[in-house]
Amino acid sequence: MGDEGQNSRIADVPATQADPIYGIGDVVALTGISAFTIRYYDKCGFFPNLHRDKRGVRTFSEADVAQLHLVEALRKSGLSIEGIQYFVRLCRRGDTTRAERLSILRAQETVLEYQREELDESLKRLHAATVDLEAAERSQGHGML
Repeated sequence: MGDEGQNSRIADVPATQADPIYGIGDVVALTGISAFTIRYYDKCGFFPNLHRDKRGVRTFSEADVAQLHLVEALRKSGLSIEGIQYFVRLCRRGDTTRAERLSILRAQETVLEYQREELDESLKRLHAATVDLEAAERSQGHGML
């Protein structure tokens, strides 16, 4: 079968961590991600190997939790649902897609670094305005910018 499906998880986690051990409530507690969001991500196909018991209840492994963390990071970086679905499909195709996956991850890192710079600049401006307003209030007892 070549390398098709050999790297079907987004996060590279040893196979020993692939046994399902967590229920959705456990995963919520571990990650802080809501059960609603986790179920939505599952419906989007972000966990193609997610185990379900005979009643259909989701059971998560360490690898699934690691994958959830990466999916959440990709979402927070601004990657669309469709973009993450594409990324997951690349993962399922195996090592031959490693360069493309790396390119996607680097692009999203760049997006976050730019956003961080913008947030840092906004924080500096807010801090300066706060300092000015506090100084005006101390010197006059009240005041506006």
